[in-house]
Amino acid sequence: MVSKAQKFRLGLFIAVFTTIMIVFIIMVAGNKLMEKRDYYNIRYSGMSVSGLQIGGAVKYNGINVGRVDNIKIQSDDIRNVIVEISVEEGTPIKSDMQATLTPVGITGLLQVELTGGTNSSPLLHSGDTIKAGVSTFQNITGKAEIITEKLEMVLNNIIEISGPDNQKKLNSIITNVDSIIYNSREPLTNIVTQLDTMSIKITLLVNKLNQTTKKINQVLDSEEFNNILVNSENFTEQISKMDILTLMENLNKTVEEVDYAVRQINITHLSGKDDLLDILDNLRETVDNLDEFSRMLLEDPTILIRGK
Repeated sequence: MVSKAQKFRLGLFIAVFTTIMIVFIIMVAGNKLMEKRDYYNIRYSGMSVSGLQIGGAVKYNGINVGRVDNIKIQSDDIRNVIVEISVEEGTPIKSDMQATLTPVGITGLLQVELTGGTNSSPLLHSGDTIKAGVSTFQNITGKAEIITEKLEMVLNNIIEISGPDNQKKLNSIITNVDSIIYNSREPLTNIVTQLDTMSIKITLLVNKLNQTTKKINQVLDSEEFNNILVNSENFTEQISKMDILTLMENLNKTVEEVDYAVRQINITHLSGKDDLLDILDNLRETVDNLDEFSRMLLEDPTILIRGK
């Protein structure tokens, strides 16, 4: 049988536990009830929101700024899905932001990702509608549809190319190509041979050029060439140090003296011309006499003993 003391302790425990639970609930619920939030709507038209759940995260640049409060179909247009979200009060939501549905890992769940927005754009007020962006799934689906269409076109082209008529044309082309290759084998061989010969000649020419270059480098690096350069520099330096005006005056004097000497030689030549002609006449007469004398000796050598 339970005593009064045990009943009192049980009642006291229940009262204390109940009080603690009530205080805890009030604290937790009170924080939620006291929390101020801004509410916005997102209208997704003609697209599925499968994977998006109430309580799902709302993020901006990877930061968790809110949650999904409700998902419903628009009453006046069943093609649209209205997603109600709430964010922490004071979170800047710009008019040019977009709400995109992005997957959460590989779980198949979706979350709302706010993207875009510029500082110059006006802020949206609580209760306004945020523009819906294109979801990642839609992008993938759209690209998959484009790829499917292109694959279908490629397959159709392959089917058309592999038709009987095109096969005959292709076989004819292959036969012609084989014939051309067979007939062109000898000319191609000659061309290859000529190319090899030309390559050898070019190699020899390059070698000669290299040897010439080496010889030129040797000449440029030789001591004789360096001496020539040094002498040229010294000659140039001496010329630069000379008085050009004095040099020109000396050259003019030399030219005048040479001219005077030539004139004297001309005068001497003219004055001795007559004497030179007389001498030549005498020499010619002497030669004639000697010739006559030699002829006479040939005819009668005894003339040297007995006289003429």
